[in-house]
Amino acid sequence: MKKYLIPFLILTSMSLFAQEKLIVEYESRIEFDVNKGFVMTTTTDGGSSNTKIGANKEMEDKLKEAMNKPSYYNLILTPDESEFKIVEKVTNDQPSEGGMQIKISSGGGTTYKNLKEKISLKAVSSFNQDFLISDSLQNYDWKITRESKEILGYEVRKAEAIADSITNIIAWYAPKLTYKDGPDVYSGLPGLIMEIEINSDSQQKGKRKISYKAISLNVINDKKGIERPKKGKKLTQDEFTKWNKEQMEKMKEMYGGGVDKD
Repeated sequence: MKKYLIPFLILTSMSLFAQEKLIVEYESRIEFDVNKGFVMTTTTDGGSSNTKIGANKEMEDKLKEAMNKPSYYNLILTPDESEFKIVEKVTNDQPSEGGMQIKISSGGGTTYKNLKEKISLKAVSSFNQDFLISDSLQNYDWKITRESKEILGYEVRKAEAIADSITNIIAWYAPKLTYKDGPDVYSGLPGLIMEIEINSDSQQKGKRKISYKAISLNVINDKKGIERPKKGKKLTQDEFTKWNKEQMEKMKEMYGGGVDKD
């Protein structure tokens, strides 16, 4: 009977691990050059659209104030799948006399990732229509350094990558948390990404930085897997960008607007 004990314990341990989900809450901040203008997401008839707006002095002050207020996101993950979505926090913020209230975030919707299939699906609404934006997970050429620090009691190590000609990424991952995942669309390191900075610099937009940092981590026992989003018309990112731009053109013609699309 004893010879069956070790295999049984191993199988039991694997079964329990398969039922676990990790929930990580991230604090997110965005910094950018307000003198270059900014992209504002507006909602009309249940749909959202992006418009590029120049910033006057009053707008600059409001943007700087908004940049001091973080957004929050939950990453719910298993070893192979994850779901990333914004957490709505109740605040006492009130609009100014002009009725304007600015909130800065890195985006809404829900992002699903499947590490085995190497895909992401982002569920978004735009112009009162639902879409699933499908994309392949980007294979970043991570360079792992010797630098380390601690986040939430875990040792994290620094890694760097270049996303494109104007964007570089700095990530801190926890080797003891063996989920090769992270916030938003980022993944591919030998441990959970606990903190990440995405820095870009272009002549048109100036310097921009988006950051996510883990502020809480909880493990729950749950037999259900991560639900893959199904609602919405499936498009690639390029197709969605093109469609959204066309809708903005139609709105501009309808209302005689004079905004620039980003």
